[in-house]
Amino acid sequence: MSDPRDPSPGPRRRSLIIADDDPVVLVMLSRQLSESFELVGFAADADEAIALAEAEQPDAAIIDVEMPGGGGLRATLAIRARAPRTAIVILSGDEQHESVLRLLSAGAVCYARKGFPADELAAKVSDSIDAHARALCAS
Repeated sequence: MSDPRDPSPGPRRRSLIIADDDPVVLVMLSRQLSESFELVGFAADADEAIALAEAEQPDAAIIDVEMPGGGGLRATLAIRARAPRTAIVILSGDEQHESVLRLLSAGAVCYARKGFPADELAAKVSDSIDAHARALCAS
């Protein structure tokens, strides 16, 4: 049993940024994922997502495919270059096979459709962080 007077913190929660140009989606995702992750920032376009990822170096970033400033592809490429330890999860309401393949080739770890149940999305983000860490160790 731990001593309640012990000031040492528990295990560190994994950090996450969310980038989507729809404020309703940002609120929904933050509510769904705030219990599982430390939310360290939100972005409404690719430029904000890139700057935030570079500044925070989060464990994961959820990036919308379609958003201003070059969209998910530009954000993915730049985040991979500036925050290489960040696992990128692409999120979209549209499942365009070619776009998904382009984003995965650019360095995204996985793809999820908008509307995923909260527990499944949290598990997918956690699995992506683990897979990305294994890939970094193997290279």
